Amino acid sequence: MYQPFYHADQYRPQHSPPSYWHATTPRPTLAPGSGEHTVDVAIVGGGYCGLSAALHLARDHGARVAVLEAGDIGWGASGRNAGFNTLPATKHDYIGLQRALGEAGAAGFMAAQQEALQLVASLAAAEGIATQACGEGSYVVAHSPAAWAGLQDEYHAWRLHTPVASRLLTRAEFAGRGHAGDAQYGALHILHGGGLNPLALASGLAQAAQRHGAILLPQQAVHAWQPHSGGHTLQAADSVVHARQLLLATNGYLPAWLPPVLRHRTLPVISNIIVTRPLSAAEWGAYAYHTHTPMFDTRHLLSYWRRLPDGRLLFGARGDLSGSDASGQRQRAALQAQLAACFPAWAGVDIDYFWRGLIAVNRRLLPQYGPLPGLPGMWYAAGCFGSGVSTMPWLGRALARAMAGQPPSASEAACAMHGLAPRLPPATALQKLGLQFAYTAYAWRDRLSEPA
Repeated sequence: MYQPFYHADQYRPQHSPPSYWHATTPRPTLAPGSGEHTVDVAIVGGGYCGLSAALHLARDHGARVAVLEAGDIGWGASGRNAGFNTLPATKHDYIGLQRALGEAGAAGFMAAQQEALQLVASLAAAEGIATQACGEGSYVVAHSPAAWAGLQDEYHAWRLHTPVASRLLTRAEFAGRGHAGDAQYGALHILHGGGLNPLALASGLAQAAQRHGAILLPQQAVHAWQPHSGGHTLQAADSVVHARQLLLATNGYLPAWLPPVLRHRTLPVISNIIVTRPLSAAEWGAYAYHTHTPMFDTRHLLSYWRRLPDGRLLFGARGDLSGSDASGQRQRAALQAQLAACFPAWAGVDIDYFWRGLIAVNRRLLPQYGPLPGLPGMWYAAGCFGSGVSTMPWLGRALARAMAGQPPSASEAACAMHGLAPRLPPATALQKLGLQFAYTAYAWRDRLSEPA
């Protein structure tokens, strides 16, 4: 079913993730699909990108579409992320983005990112999706005095070169707007986006796509793909789909039958999340923490957190090279230790939810999408570095337009996300070794930047 990069415990689509979102979010009941279907476009992957592509193809272009998903709709990263509908979907900071793409390329990428945020809001309004949006943009929190100095340079780059509204908050100012505490030294406030319920967004996109005529086939893991002169044929557990065009929107959950041209382009990375019990007003008051705006810090191995609408704290970080359930318990303990280091008054607070899943990264440090060379009628999208809540729906719309034969819009033409990322080493062991080296190097750099 999947290319087994991690332990098999990471690849169980028959099981619902034990997330806070799955425990608290009403979802539509979609029975497993079956039978034989002939459509214009088949989409493998029932997350934001695949569902957005299906919705736009069916609604805007009158196409017949089928979406095949190995688990329930939204089973992967789209249904289990932290709900950071924020900028940007890259490992680069803005200064690094300019170095990599040039001033015009960086501006084009950011224009597409802004458009992606607007798309999520417009889809929610047009299709009646209750995303539970909250907060005002995002905070990039300096974790040390040295990081604060770098954050000031980053702020000036955002102000000079992007239309994105932002402001710089000193440590005292952030204590009044974000939260107090010894773990913050000021923040960059990016005033676009915010928090939302990621599973509600995925479920809403699915209902909208189905309402406009798309066929949804949950719990239909594709086990065979056959290209032919008329297009593509997919064989799944209880269904067969024939299509003129095929979109691969599986992100970090790579199928075993992945075409050779796509192999070793994407690296799956584990992200881990805990959610506390509801904190009391007095507990929140210990840090004057009142905002619902999502936050992440300036570490290379970043942590991210947000106050949820029901008074809980969500806290997450990357990590782990195993993926087993046993290693997950070690990651849970590590997250609790990081939480305690950031907020000592909350050390030992009860954790009600812990879950994890795969995001996707690549050597370009940017998302990648487009047609697959040498495979007529085949398309792909992947690699938002854990920040795909708005970018993946935007990529889905861009791909829908391309598959429908529409010329690219100005933002699509200038977005700098076209084409395949450079290949990774061909062996899984070498890829894991490289990931381990990156984790170790990042950890040392973070340690050296910590205040004395």
